[in-house]
Amino acid sequence: MRRPTPRHFRPRRLRPAALLPLLAALALAAGAADASALSITQAPAARSAAKVVIPAPRNATTTGRAVAHKPRVDPVLVSIAAALKHHLITPLQAREYRTTWAASARAARTARSASRRASVASVRAYTSNLAATGGLVAPRLGPALLSVKATTYVMLHRSAYPAHESELQIPGEPLVFTYYSGRGVQFQPFETFKLGMTDLNQPMPDIAGARRIADRMRELTMPRGSAVTWEYFFPFGGPSRPWTSSLSQALATEFYDRVSTSVEDVDAKQYADVAAQVARSFLLSPSAGGVSVPQGAGRFYLIYPFNPGQRILNGHLQVLLNLNRYATSSGSPVARLIVDQGITGVVPILPRFDTGAWSNYQPGQEAELGYHEFMTDQLVKLGRELGNETFVEYGARFREYLETPPTITVPESIWPSIVPALDGFRDTIAVHYRTDKRAHLTLVIESPTSGDEVRRISVSGGRGTGTVVWNGRDNAGHTVPDGEYTARYTATDVAGNRGTGDLVGTLGVARDTTPPELSLVALRASGKVTVVTVRASDTGSAWIDADVRVGGALVGHVRGPRFGATTLHIARPIATVRTGSLVLRDSSGNTTVQALSDP
Repeated sequence: MRRPTPRHFRPRRLRPAALLPLLAALALAAGAADASALSITQAPAARSAAKVVIPAPRNATTTGRAVAHKPRVDPVLVSIAAALKHHLITPLQAREYRTTWAASARAARTARSASRRASVASVRAYTSNLAATGGLVAPRLGPALLSVKATTYVMLHRSAYPAHESELQIPGEPLVFTYYSGRGVQFQPFETFKLGMTDLNQPMPDIAGARRIADRMRELTMPRGSAVTWEYFFPFGGPSRPWTSSLSQALATEFYDRVSTSVEDVDAKQYADVAAQVARSFLLSPSAGGVSVPQGAGRFYLIYPFNPGQRILNGHLQVLLNLNRYATSSGSPVARLIVDQGITGVVPILPRFDTGAWSNYQPGQEAELGYHEFMTDQLVKLGRELGNETFVEYGARFREYLETPPTITVPESIWPSIVPALDGFRDTIAVHYRTDKRAHLTLVIESPTSGDEVRRISVSGGRGTGTVVWNGRDNAGHTVPDGEYTARYTATDVAGNRGTGDLVGTLGVARDTTPPELSLVALRASGKVTVVTVRASDTGSAWIDADVRVGGALVGHVRGPRFGATTLHIARPIATVRTGSLVLRDSSGNTTVQALSDP
């Protein structure tokens, strides 16, 4: 991804009246700083001093008394003021953060569409909630408000609304942002480091561009003791607190090491020091802000530390690749330990990621094609760079799966016949099958006389069982003639490999031409009403209609079961009903007529 031609971000000039809430916020106070985490505890006195009072309208009264308005406290301004008071940010930074926050408030009201206003409101709500719950500590102010600033800029100044997961940049920033529907424009550490690696990997490396990214990202770290991390500031299938990822941390380690070896000035050591600090995050558990959990005798490195039981293979393999390159380049014993522990953790569980025909993204979830190819490439590289035979073996096996057709199994069966008229009874035939990998299966049903295609049905599914259902209609939607239809099937996996086979047995289509069988009809008088009891059966229908007609007129109707008795109540004398007839009609339209004069 290349940087777009920048446009300057010009926040609107605040009117004097608009400065009043911000001037009030400058007087905020806060409690003591927690030096270990650089957090700010907002003491009651600080919260009280941070209140911005909004006066009531002059003539607002309730039953003659002035309306009392509770003062509002902006937790984000409280966090900024507390960080400034304890000298954790500079006055220039505090001014920039307040300007960004004020500009986003205006954008949430004035952006030109509801969706744009909602995007700004979303990032504001997340940031406010983080501040209100004590999470907007000083190191998080910069990256959290970056997402607010980026969302505000994009929603106010970009004419085209961004597509979901589109990557963006804003003027004045070398960083990469991503738009997520409902989450706004979010700071993206992984994609930013990826852009930096692209600068370094060009035939003519853009060292200056990579340095700009490295320097800016150093300003956005979250200290974790002797380690540092970069965080994401939006929920992603987990809690609403900021979170880090092994993917961005591992790529950052290699990136800073590459930058340190690409420059020849005093900053080289600083970049190397950052690489070492990032590597140490792999020694920390999720509860300590890290990404490492025990796995057997070793460790597993998490893409999503808020889900410590999850085992996503591609993320772990990428950590091993990035950290091994860093360990080889720097000679870092910490990085070498991280790699060794990661190998010890993953090798025994690799069979859980191998279905025998494809790979699993995580145990129990087949990988999509892109992830399968990605993991195949990772295993091949790890086998070559580490000299590890297990990785070599799995890389070769996964590569074979890319060229092996799926295996389809359709159990032999005596298929029941379809009985149209599509009345809910025996209207379909279900063909069950099993595939050994994710595949798209097509069943082609052929004419019993010409062998031509009559119907083509396609379904997609993962490894395991599936079902194809035919309703007795052709490709044009018409019910096919009676007969015994043959079928063949083709399964195509996501890599384009095909497996084929013929259905054992035929799919029958047979019209129901048998009328209902009447076994009992009885009449009895109940006052001025005649009760007609009917017992009938029909093996090929869903239901039976029973009509009583007198002199050609319908005097009674009921829909009854295809087996058993049903009753009609006719508001006619029994002598009159005896002059009529009973008509039974099944769901296929076959009829049986019985005169009631001789039931």
